[in-house]
Amino acid sequence: MTRYAVLAESASECATGLARLCEALGLEPTTAPVRLTDGRWIARAVTPTPDAHGTLTAAAAAQ
Repeated sequence: MTRYAVLAESASECATGLARLCEALGLEPTTAPVRLTDGRWIARAVTPTPDAHGTLTAAAAAQ
């Protein structure tokens, strides 16, 4: 599995970057934007696999 990350200065910039990355490369988001200790934001995505499809979507639906 290949992992990708978006590093940004704000939560909205990070979310936008994650959405664009996932759309462009057909990725599955796995971590919504999270604030790092240095004040920046990070979000992650992975290449989709049959056994790990919709990780973030499934987590959101469970709430």
